[in-house]
Amino acid sequence: MNCCSEIVLLAQLFSKDLWVHITQGTNVKDKKMKKYFASFLFGFGLLACQSHAGELKIGSWGGNVRSGPSTEYPKIGILKNGDPVVLLKKQRPARDGFNWFKIAYRNGRVGYQWGGILCGFNNKVKGTYGLCENDNRSTPRSYECSDLNQFRSKEAKRKTKITFFVGQTDNSFKIYWLDYNGSKKAYTSLEPGTNWTAETYISHPWVVYRVSANGNESCHSIVKGKKSSSQWLLR
Repeated sequence: MNCCSEIVLLAQLFSKDLWVHITQGTNVKDKKMKKYFASFLFGFGLLACQSHAGELKIGSWGGNVRSGPSTEYPKIGILKNGDPVVLLKKQRPARDGFNWFKIAYRNGRVGYQWGGILCGFNNKVKGTYGLCENDNRSTPRSYECSDLNQFRSKEAKRKTKITFFVGQTDNSFKIYWLDYNGSKKAYTSLEPGTNWTAETYISHPWVVYRVSANGNESCHSIVKGKKSSSQWLLR
């Protein structure tokens, strides 16, 4: 069971138990109110799930990143134990039943790593080895789209980086910088399996829009960087 299903189930159970508790000993029988209350908690559960939507779920035990899906390809990088990655494509099974994966890592670099040295941060992932021992993830500060009108860039000296990854999804995304007047300035568009790094300042907000197949845009998230570089997964 994943995070969202757990929270939704708890919301449903909680709404039922709490309703019994607050109406016990009374003559309240308003089923419509109960339905509204349950819907509220259900919606709250979904919002809680969405707050986790930007976390990178996969990490590395550490080891070489290669230019292709086997040890015959040259080494192009190295990951530390607990470094986060994004799985872009699963390759054919390799030795010991583990797949090779095309991954994005560290500010948008792309390479390949064997599933036997990849791991899940919260849940086991098929084709990888168990749960990660260390966790080096760094996500940016995120905010609700309903507060969009409150954001604008402010003068700052501290620079930072935010890398936007698009995971396994059918959606594409547009990234906008919010200038000093709060106006959107388009910077880039991202398709599934791609990434882009914004070199920015910690007081500068960025807004992400999900783009539908017919070209309609809807706000996905608002983020600001931290003192250290951070990664934001889009899906």
